[in-house]
Amino acid sequence: MMRSPMPPCMTPRRVAISTRLFEHRSSVLTWVGGRPVLLARVEGKLYAMDAVCAHMGCALLSEAQGHTAVCPAHEARYDVRTGQLLEPPRIKPEIPCEMEALQVPLRTYRVTERDGLLEVDL
Repeated sequence: MMRSPMPPCMTPRRVAISTRLFEHRSSVLTWVGGRPVLLARVEGKLYAMDAVCAHMGCALLSEAQGHTAVCPAHEARYDVRTGQLLEPPRIKPEIPCEMEALQVPLRTYRVTERDGLLEVDL
């Protein structure tokens, strides 16, 4: 599995989200270490990735369907396993600010369950 490089000083941070939350939904947006992170459970596996769109940084990726998270602003699609862009944003070429370069992949993180809560390695 491809992961974004992480400095060796990164340590697990416990997120106050019960793993039981995933009994009724497949993803949740949370804040870990001051940054928005999308947590997703797909086919029993947990994934975590930065939740700010790589296009303009203007939208939070707040949910995933299967392995795909969709930006609500321009419908860019990302793989929650790798942070890779699956589909580019739908933009209007006549609006210059929408032509900004994409900064992909989004950083992904290891996430584990411990004592019924989630831990994310930041």
